[in-house]
Amino acid sequence: MKYAIGAIIGIALFAWLFSLCSPAGKNKTGHEYMPDMYHPVSYEANTLSSYSWNHWDDESTFQKDELSQPRSKVSGTIPRGYTAVYYSGSGLIDVVRGKNAPNAIAAPVNGDVPFYYENTEDDRLRCEQEMVNTAYPTDAASVAKGKPLYDIYCGICHGEKGDGQGYLYAGPNAKYPSAPKNLLDDEMKNAGDGRYYFAIMYGKNVMGGYSDKLSFEERWHVINYIRALQAK
Repeated sequence: MKYAIGAIIGIALFAWLFSLCSPAGKNKTGHEYMPDMYHPVSYEANTLSSYSWNHWDDESTFQKDELSQPRSKVSGTIPRGYTAVYYSGSGLIDVVRGKNAPNAIAAPVNGDVPFYYENTEDDRLRCEQEMVNTAYPTDAASVAKGKPLYDIYCGICHGEKGDGQGYLYAGPNAKYPSAPKNLLDDEMKNAGDGRYYFAIMYGKNVMGGYSDKLSFEERWHVINYIRALQAK
């Protein structure tokens, strides 16, 4: 008899524990002791799970590669404390950088300047025709800032000289599947700045976009450096 009582108690205890830790399904959230302490809903970069815990359906479960991509801002917005300003030649840049007064606070010029062109061939041509004024003058300071940026993001494919013979295409361990654009040919020399800016934003063919890697100001420094290479 005592074994029967023990078995009943054991079964009851197992059923009680199972009810506390029952799995989730459909409209049932399941039970678990302090679940958010062990299975946080937020993205965990250092775990190897499929990120399905605490998500009750396929629509709210994402793959790790989706969650690790840069997050896009809300269209038409600029983060608080940042500013977007074009070069006017009137000292406005110095004001933005806090050089107009000893106690002034500099506002970062970031990459959140609105870009009113879609990633289409028609808008690419329209951007080249309309974006004709360089936001930052092609002076020695801008070219100097553009060189390391170009070498890091562009030179590995387009070449340090801009001749399309970059390391990833013409190097001993080349992996690039198609020839990068030669930035020194007549077509690219005669191309408007908008063509370069559009390519930086969206990419072209095998080349991906760099809008999340180069800020508004940095894009123009890179363009100015390309122009300096062409001038040589």
